[in-house]
Amino acid sequence: MQDIARKTAPYQLEFRRIGGSYQALIRNAEDLKLLLALDEAHWALNSISVTSMRCDEQFLAFLDDDLNGQIRTEEVKRAVLWFLGLLRDFRGFEEGSDTLLLSAINDSTPEGGRLLDAARLVLTNLGAEELDRITLAQIRNDKEIIACARRNGDGVIPPESADTPEAAELIEVAMKAFGSIRDASGSEGIDGTILDSFATAATAYLQWADAPAASPETLLPFGDDTAAAYEKYRAVATEVDNYFIACEALNFSSESTRRLGKVENTIDPLNNPAIRDFFSSAPPAEPNREEVLDFSTRLNPLQHDALRAFAEDVHLKQFLDGSKLSAQKWVEIREKFAPYASWLASRPEDHSGGADLETLRRLTEPERIAQLREMIEADLAVAPRIGACNQLHKLILFQNCLKEFLNNFVNLSCLFNPETPSLLQAGKLVMDGMCLSLCTTVQNPAEHKNIVQRSNICVIYLDARTGAPDAARTMKLAVAVTSRNINNFFIGKHGIFFAPDGALWDAKITDLVQQPVSISEALRMPFYKFGEFISNLADRFFSTKSQDAQKQLEVNLNSAATAATTPGALPGSATGAPAAQAKPQTPAVSGSMMLMGSGIGIAAIGSSIAFIVKQLAHVSIWNVLAVLLGIILIFGGPVVVVSLVKLYRRNLSRFLEANGVAVNRRMRLSRRMGTIFTYVPKLPRATFLKRDLVNYFSHPISNWPLRILLILLLAALCAWGGYWGFRWMTRSKSDPESRRTPGETTAVEKQSSLPQQEEPRPQTP
Repeated sequence: MQDIARKTAPYQLEFRRIGGSYQALIRNAEDLKLLLALDEAHWALNSISVTSMRCDEQFLAFLDDDLNGQIRTEEVKRAVLWFLGLLRDFRGFEEGSDTLLLSAINDSTPEGGRLLDAARLVLTNLGAEELDRITLAQIRNDKEIIACARRNGDGVIPPESADTPEAAELIEVAMKAFGSIRDASGSEGIDGTILDSFATAATAYLQWADAPAASPETLLPFGDDTAAAYEKYRAVATEVDNYFIACEALNFSSESTRRLGKVENTIDPLNNPAIRDFFSSAPPAEPNREEVLDFSTRLNPLQHDALRAFAEDVHLKQFLDGSKLSAQKWVEIREKFAPYASWLASRPEDHSGGADLETLRRLTEPERIAQLREMIEADLAVAPRIGACNQLHKLILFQNCLKEFLNNFVNLSCLFNPETPSLLQAGKLVMDGMCLSLCTTVQNPAEHKNIVQRSNICVIYLDARTGAPDAARTMKLAVAVTSRNINNFFIGKHGIFFAPDGALWDAKITDLVQQPVSISEALRMPFYKFGEFISNLADRFFSTKSQDAQKQLEVNLNSAATAATTPGALPGSATGAPAAQAKPQTPAVSGSMMLMGSGIGIAAIGSSIAFIVKQLAHVSIWNVLAVLLGIILIFGGPVVVVSLVKLYRRNLSRFLEANGVAVNRRMRLSRRMGTIFTYVPKLPRATFLKRDLVNYFSHPISNWPLRILLILLLAALCAWGGYWGFRWMTRSKSDPESRRTPGETTAVEKQSSLPQQEEPRPQTP
């Protein structure tokens, strides 16, 4: 009955408790439809930085439609709505497949129809065997798609893509005349603009070239020899014009002759530059009042050859009277060449591409131009189909990646599943025999650290590097240590980082946020602190005592050496009496002194041991343990309490928020959760040899009898010193003199303090 009721009930979202809060699960298209109506407050995340996710970069770019580097809930909803409208079969989405069946595309919508047409075009261009499906790898092979296509939508036709050899020849000539454009496939070709420019220029050039044949009487007064005769005319036209102007000036004023004579008289015949300057500005011949140019007289040497060629031309001789050219005949010659000169001046710029007139006429025939223009328009016609490939790429990526993304954005189920690493995790760090999987990339470690300190999670920062020295890649990581201990973590420690793409990175700790990571470490922390305190105190105490002892020993040795080498004065010498002969001193470092010193030292050690044993005999071991426990509780109790509180208040949300993630729910990082992210992998099934390998290679001890003898001798010396120390302590207690207070003087001491004559003592052997 429950199954029947579940089938008849309307479909509902399923929420699951994840990390302490209920989050919506995304499993199929029905969940996607209901997600559009789910309030953003019930999403696990509301925003995330593009750089914080380990995902396909192109997929993230499609999601971030405003290109601000942040993916927000409204962008995700727009993407889901677009995706739901383009598919009719969502089995590929549920499986996360990167292969899109063409039958799954909803071609009932205009955009769906365009995507289906684009998919078929891509498969055709690639020559795919299976035409009913398209893969992500195929749609991403855009270079091959375009290279294999004669029509790629850019409106550029390379010569090799032309339909006919004539069209290919036309394209090549147009490229020489007006340049080329790179096709999407990488080849050089022309588009409609270049074709129109070439056709216009070639047509204008042909019209200009055909003008003389259309009106030969006007433009070609001398037939085919008009061009040669015009060149001879043009070579002297300016100089002859100047000559007849000079003749008119001569008739206008009689002073010109005198001035000309004066100028001629001032020319230095040895100054070649001056002579050349003079003739370059002088008329072709000496002007006369008859206004006739006689080619048989003396001519300007700089213009002599050109003038002779003009006068000897077959067609120009008819305008001469023998060898003389009058001003009127010169005007007739100018008028004869005027139409031809105008035609030459109207010549358009040469854009023939090196082709002759016949080739240009053949290539610019209307049907040839129209054929190539149709090819360009046909290429442009497939532009929407080629452009739809980008949207087709987006559709395949959404089918492949959208479900995984939503289960890392709407909910964080993948974050706590070790078998399917989350998109929020950058990889896995192996360090100090542990695997740490809660790793994220960071852009600004200082800013990240400022926020992550509020999470009460221990975080280490690392610099990672991979690749050859000349092509090295680097990145910065923040890794959470959530279990075990951090006793062996320090700045500069090295490890290895495994990226999801299989790349191996060298990692080094650069900074850390030290926080408790486990209950066992929190309980051991007071002992570590107390041990460090005692160790530091003992180091300072024994260091000071050692220095004092060394100084005292040095003073004693110096005093003994001085006393042994300098004769001493007797007490009676102060009264003026002759001093007694000084007795010989024992050397400071003699055998007897060393024996006496070693005996005294051993006695002191033994007495100390005896005193300690005697005092401890009256102290209960339970009292000692109670005192030690009290000290540990006083010093370590607050440390344990603070550590346990921090462990309980560890906040995983703050760790994620430090990396630019907007988290909706507070997720407490529990002890069990911590073992997911920081763990020691299980050893494989194997045989374990308990004996250490060092024992096989270490050298056996060969001098053990000597060592045993030294130990026994040391024990005997300690016992002897303890015995004499115990007797000294017993005698001190039985002697009343030993109980006097410091500074108190007895009668005997007062009597002995009076000045007396010292009697000579027997000399020490």
